[in-house]
Amino acid sequence: MHKSSGIMSASMRRTWVALLLLASVALPSSAFGSEIKVFCTQALTGVMAKLGPQFERETGNKLVLTYGATGGLVARVNNGEAFDVIIGTRSAVENLAKAGKVVDQSRTDIALAGIGVAVRRGAPKPDLSSVEAFRRALLNAKFIAYTNPADGGASGIYVADLIKKLGMADQLAPKTKLAKGGTSSGTLVASGDAELAMQMISELIPVPGVEIAGPLPAEIQSFTVMSVGMSAGAADQSAAKRLIMFLSSPAVAPVLREKGLEPPK
Repeated sequence: MHKSSGIMSASMRRTWVALLLLASVALPSSAFGSEIKVFCTQALTGVMAKLGPQFERETGNKLVLTYGATGGLVARVNNGEAFDVIIGTRSAVENLAKAGKVVDQSRTDIALAGIGVAVRRGAPKPDLSSVEAFRRALLNAKFIAYTNPADGGASGIYVADLIKKLGMADQLAPKTKLAKGGTSSGTLVASGDAELAMQMISELIPVPGVEIAGPLPAEIQSFTVMSVGMSAGAADQSAAKRLIMFLSSPAVAPVLREKGLEPPK
């Protein structure tokens, strides 16, 4: 009897182990942390590179980040690509909410992004103290760069429009180089293909080999409000909401400033 009992006991243990393994597979992902698919504007690349790992450590959730120009990310959403959270311009997130693709109540402003000018590291920095000084800097540069406005990046659209308003479009066209949306025009400066790059400061700072000459003059500066929103089809709404709360907390402000952004007003 003792031998038979021992055999039965070992068999039962194996059965229980198998049941526990099956149960662990069947448990919802939130039991072990969820994957949160995040569409993120390029302007917050540096911020998410620093804050993302902190959020993952604190919550056990994993961020799956896709970066790009806001226009390109919106196109992916409209084409039916799945996401849990999107970070982009306020107007883009608002429009997605109107279309029912983002939960309207989840929309939260998290940062302000201003536009600056970058030069190759060690190169002389142009005078940007006034609109006239800025105009001279553009005219004196052999080549200038900004992102292609056709690719939907907010800074590229603004810079192209600004050049037209300043009456310089014809003069600058032959020496303008456009970076692909979702990339930084600073790379063209770092490589020596352009002398000046104009883009959101937070998108220029991470580029090796360049440095910020300064922001645009106050009279022509443009601040873009960046917002975050939760997908109407988020796989784990609780995890998505937790990320939104994390990104909108006061503790994030120092990281925003470090990466060339400002907290929302």
